[in-house]
Amino acid sequence: MRVARLLLAVALAAASLAARAQDPAMRLEALTERIAKLHAQVGQGVLAERSKRALPEAVREFDGALREVKARPAGAEVQDTYLLLGLLWTEYRGWALKPATRDNAKKLAERAEEVAWIAAKGARLHASGRKGTGLLALEAAHAATLSQRLARLYLMRHWEVKAESSERAAPAVETALTGAIERLRGAPHNTPEIDTELQAAQGQLGFLLQAGKALDSRKADMRALEFAAKSADHLLESMQRVVKLYEGG
Repeated sequence: MRVARLLLAVALAAASLAARAQDPAMRLEALTERIAKLHAQVGQGVLAERSKRALPEAVREFDGALREVKARPAGAEVQDTYLLLGLLWTEYRGWALKPATRDNAKKLAERAEEVAWIAAKGARLHASGRKGTGLLALEAAHAATLSQRLARLYLMRHWEVKAESSERAAPAVETALTGAIERLRGAPHNTPEIDTELQAAQGQLGFLLQAGKALDSRKADMRALEFAAKSADHLLESMQRVVKLYEGG
């Protein structure tokens, strides 16, 4: 058991280091959705101890990435975008750190996509003028976001928090995420290492979609919730590594 916990800690630390190696502007969108997903996990006791540790860690990571991006010299539009993001984040952060009740989760969910959208806009502005692998890195970062958003929608639907809107939104996110990975797999700039990561990501996407179907069943249990949370996180980690590989290219 101690060995298993040690291996898990090492894996989580490695994933965190990989994320921090990315351009911080491209981390903020995925972190927004990850925070809401972890809040839902805490509320439902999914991977309970891990989720309780990971939620404040993700909040701190967002704080640091936002500070780093705002400190960069930038034009007026970029500055205005991150000023707005900072204002939205202050409120979002407050809800994320409140007790993980259904009411608080609903308030957090109502703000998640707006904060993520502004974060994505900032990433696009920072990426202005990029070509080739630079644009592929941006798409991979968005796919990382979609992995967390899809799992969040599954978890919220099961928790009966904004269940109807989650049910409507999930198919569109499934389609967008599937399409993003397929486009990346067909990119001419891919190296064998990138191809391997994308193949792994596609496998994890399959597991995530299976988990979504399982959670639609009346017999859905904690194992299905954990399966959704874990497969989404494995997919996130793969896409973070793909971003790093594209940026290195």
